[in-house]
Amino acid sequence: MTSTQKMLVSTGVLGLCLAAGLSVVSSLDLTTREEDTGADADEDEGPVVRSEDDPPNIVVFLVDDAGYADFGFTGSESFHTPRIDALAAESVRFTNGYVTASLCSPSRAALLTGRYQQRFGHELNPPPTAAIEAGLPRTVTTLADLLRGQGYKTAAIGKWHLGIHKELQPNQRGFDYFYGFLRGERTYFPQTAHGAQAMKRDNRVVDEDFEYLTDELGADAARWIDAHAGSPFFLYLAYGAVHMPLEALQSDLDEQDPDLVGNRRRLAAMTASLDRSIGLVLDALDEHDLADDTIVFFVNDNGAGGKNEGDNAPYRGGKSSLYEGGVRVPFTVRWPGVATADTVYDAPVSTIDIAPTALAAAGLPLGKVPLDGVDLAPWLGGKAEGVPHEALFWRQGTNWAVRQGDLKLVETKGKPPELYDLATDPAEATDLAAARPDDLAALRALWDVWDRDNVEPAFESNTEHRVSNKQGKAKGKKKAKSP
Repeated sequence: MTSTQKMLVSTGVLGLCLAAGLSVVSSLDLTTREEDTGADADEDEGPVVRSEDDPPNIVVFLVDDAGYADFGFTGSESFHTPRIDALAAESVRFTNGYVTASLCSPSRAALLTGRYQQRFGHELNPPPTAAIEAGLPRTVTTLADLLRGQGYKTAAIGKWHLGIHKELQPNQRGFDYFYGFLRGERTYFPQTAHGAQAMKRDNRVVDEDFEYLTDELGADAARWIDAHAGSPFFLYLAYGAVHMPLEALQSDLDEQDPDLVGNRRRLAAMTASLDRSIGLVLDALDEHDLADDTIVFFVNDNGAGGKNEGDNAPYRGGKSSLYEGGVRVPFTVRWPGVATADTVYDAPVSTIDIAPTALAAAGLPLGKVPLDGVDLAPWLGGKAEGVPHEALFWRQGTNWAVRQGDLKLVETKGKPPELYDLATDPAEATDLAAARPDDLAALRALWDVWDRDNVEPAFESNTEHRVSNKQGKAKGKKKAKSP
């Protein structure tokens, strides 16, 4: 029996008191580590040997602005992603995997809390200021807070985008270790910077001595795993790739298919680096014999935007849109001994399910914390009846949507509500609102009930939030297949 399986059996015994966990969180270690290493191992304590009774490690790969169809396992023939495809083949693949927002920051806020971001006002991208209110509220508990309280080592590597103020940065939000940048985007090449686009290790800006950022993040994550292989850990690796700007290594550009030109070629090269970087982390798990004791999530933060020319086919819309191309994303979970490898799950799931799934595996009683997501473990092995969610909801400024079963209602400012049957019309091309008014009214009433528990946005944003009406268009040789 693997330690993961043992953990599921003994969850009730191993769960620590939430209050004790939060008291640990309140006394975060804010010291700065050395700049020349991605590891923050406690050298004075000597090596730590992992126990078979330890809970599973948790790794989250969060990709940024990728097109739904821009991975091999989702149908691309011109973007080559062998490591990600192999991971997907070892995982449960969610054909109806969703994010809670089609924008970078609120999507991250929901993932790291297990709650709809509208519950605490993080509905939009925060403005690029260091104001204390411009980010994930300090009153909100994160997945890292809770796992750290359970004895996990915690690391956030890559893009943060949840606040610039010193009290909103990763080391103050439950992460022992941070290496990355605070803003929503930056160059992929080394630069001399001292603001929120600078690279930081914990609370200090560091010199940028690397060739290409995406590779650097994977290498740093692998080093961090090397330093913490002996104890349970949570690694949140949030890539900036493949968000703008479109910058790639010449060596990666040279290796792309000859039929790819312009921005599509640059995007393919950036995706190749992403695939290589994820491979470094997976290799580190294998080198320490941790693959069977680690839950690995892979997910995209929202659909591709028009500027980076990502391919969201066969879905309509993209980033900033509440159509499927904006909120339905590639989403997999590998969990040996629990999740049946190389299978698909078709009922809707959401990134708000990542936190409760991880917390339950770590032994934390879910009833003690506010959560909108659910523990997916019973469904991952095909043992649960029913579906994880009666419905999924979205609100983004004046735009909103709800999905229940196969029906989805979308309303955009200034336009009548639209109703689609995703079972027969995944591209949302045929509006059924006029033909099925009772279904429209029922979904609207369901959304109204959900919205009662939400608050107004805590900050304004300079990001455009209108819903695009543009139909997703395939740019590859064939349309996307279900993951």
